[in-house]
Amino acid sequence: MASTGINYIGIAFPFQAGSQSVPERATNADLIKMSIVQIITTQPGERYHQPEFGCGALNFIFEPDGPGLVQYIRSAVSNSISRWEPRVTVNSVSVTRNSMFEGQIVVTVQYTVLATQETQSVNVTLGSP
Repeated sequence: MASTGINYIGIAFPFQAGSQSVPERATNADLIKMSIVQIITTQPGERYHQPEFGCGALNFIFEPDGPGLVQYIRSAVSNSISRWEPRVTVNSVSVTRNSMFEGQIVVTVQYTVLATQETQSVNVTLGSP
């Protein structure tokens, strides 16, 4: 990541112990990527003090395939990231079914980190195998 003088520091997700028995830290691009994963995998209403946080994509895992479903998930993911992660601009969202496991959806988000103008991507698998 290019140096911009901006340094984001936070706790790694998923939570894990670091080398000194304190929470593992994450910085910069990793922290932003973890934030996007949290947004996609959180259901609205799941966070007590932020009931609107999340995108609701998990609601549609077992729905029949179709262009309307894919478009809905793309829109929900893109709008949620735009709302809850101000450090990025979403470039594209792709949604595919995992051909090996019925009931799994793979969401791929390409985004630009505003502080560095660097393009990144993250894959999030929704549903269990």
